[in-house]
Amino acid sequence: MCNLRWWVCGLFVLVLPVGSAWSADIYVKAGADGDGSAKDKPMPTLWKALDKAARGDVIHVAAGVYEGKGGCGSFLAKVPNLTLAGGYSPDFSQRNPFKYFTILQRAKDYKGGATGLPDGILEGASGADHSGLIVDGLVLNSASRNSYTASKIQAKDSWNGCLLKVNAKDIKIRNCILLNPYGEGIYGTWAGQDNEIANCFIVNTFREGISTRSAQEGSKVTIRNCTVVFCWFQPGKGGGIGVFVGRLGQTLVQDCVIAFMQTEGGEEGNAVNNTFGNDNTVLKGNVLFQCQGGYYKYMDADKKNLLVWKPEELKDLNKDAASYMLSEAGDNSDADPGLRPDKEWFGKFSAFVASEPGKLNMDTMNELRGILGLPLHAEPGTARENWGMEYPLEGVVPGLVSATAGKGVLVGAKLEVYQSAAGAAVSGAEATGGGAPKEYKAVEFDSFKKGTEGVKELTGQPVEIKAMMGPPSSEFLLKDAPRDNYACYKLEKVGESSGSTRNYVFGYFLKGSPAHKDFEKLSKKKSELNKAGITVKGAAWYLGTETYPYPVGIIVDEVSK
Repeated sequence: MCNLRWWVCGLFVLVLPVGSAWSADIYVKAGADGDGSAKDKPMPTLWKALDKAARGDVIHVAAGVYEGKGGCGSFLAKVPNLTLAGGYSPDFSQRNPFKYFTILQRAKDYKGGATGLPDGILEGASGADHSGLIVDGLVLNSASRNSYTASKIQAKDSWNGCLLKVNAKDIKIRNCILLNPYGEGIYGTWAGQDNEIANCFIVNTFREGISTRSAQEGSKVTIRNCTVVFCWFQPGKGGGIGVFVGRLGQTLVQDCVIAFMQTEGGEEGNAVNNTFGNDNTVLKGNVLFQCQGGYYKYMDADKKNLLVWKPEELKDLNKDAASYMLSEAGDNSDADPGLRPDKEWFGKFSAFVASEPGKLNMDTMNELRGILGLPLHAEPGTARENWGMEYPLEGVVPGLVSATAGKGVLVGAKLEVYQSAAGAAVSGAEATGGGAPKEYKAVEFDSFKKGTEGVKELTGQPVEIKAMMGPPSSEFLLKDAPRDNYACYKLEKVGESSGSTRNYVFGYFLKGSPAHKDFEKLSKKKSELNKAGITVKGAAWYLGTETYPYPVGIIVDEVSK
């Protein structure tokens, strides 16, 4: 190794932007045998693609059934800015999520245990930054996680969890079909201003179709053109809710169809629940139909829990948003959206609700029964018969597509075209191949010691050092490596007492980058690998302070044994 003396102060190296110049397109098709690197070489397993994925990657998934590692029905997003796009035809030439079903579910013959399995079929991994996640064109079906008789769900033997769960900022969920959870459809601890749930069917849920109750301060969640239907009561937790609005942030519900919400003992069964009294909420252009517990439940400014369930009150809400703890409202209606649900399933459902009609319009219910060819005047059910039955996927499209123009899911809407940054560069007319690779100079660790010639002049020189893997640090001292996007670790001098030495430099890893993923893998064998140290390549910078014996930070590009 050499030292830094020969470097000139004026040498600058371009630092990679947060936008993932190394990102990739990964292709997945059930039953394939490729490595995922191209459309004609898809890999067979989605869970492996998710494990392989780095920041900014796009995973393209063809129609088929995907059951997770060991058939467990669990899929985890572990890196930022990941896109998971399904609904492709087998040859990836077309994408239509409502025709080519990309189904994520638990294997029906799953023999593993429940230990360690997260709530959701698709979930942001605990402790991993999955901000910027885009999920587009998937079917999440929880039926195989549940137990059923011919007419009802067996609650005690069913998986009490949501379908999709996220815990990061700026999440987008588009063009998905989510059905049959014994729990919520979508749950998140929403953060950031760019969250979106758009053009999704959320069918046959328990307690809540969509929840923003844990949204963070300053967040914004836009829910538009979704169809949220058949939400049941969960014993001991209360009746069904189409959208549950949180105390913080802003929830916007626009042009959705929310229908057939059920009560328990007269509780809930609301299309929209705002009982935290969040006056930033927006309700515009929604069709709220056959909700047994009313259109909208809210806490007013005087802390009274109130309910809008009469048509004339809904009209007043449209004209006077502020009086109903809403920042905007308008064009919300109670009108038949023209849904035509699965005949056999709806026969059982309407028999159940006939036993306790509440605020349901039974004439309208029987009208729909007649359209479907069912006998009128449904016979009353019992408290637990015809309850939470599995809704068939084939009954979603076109059966649950609204006949009201512009409301609910639009199955013919234009779809986003997704491509990784690297893929776009390669396919672009002005692609340059990404430029020449960096040449890293191997230097001694002590070249970064305080007072060493050239240390203060470090301006992004590409260096290669040997170092031990030390503990994480909360000291983000480089403007080019901000806390939101980077993880910081101490890179310690080989031969020191790891964890207690002051002889270290700061290593900054772009979250979810290949270097970050490799470092985390190597860290699992830290005690063994630290004997000789690992190789670290990156751009070295002076921190601008002499507080540390080694006042240097390295924005890391690569790590290896």
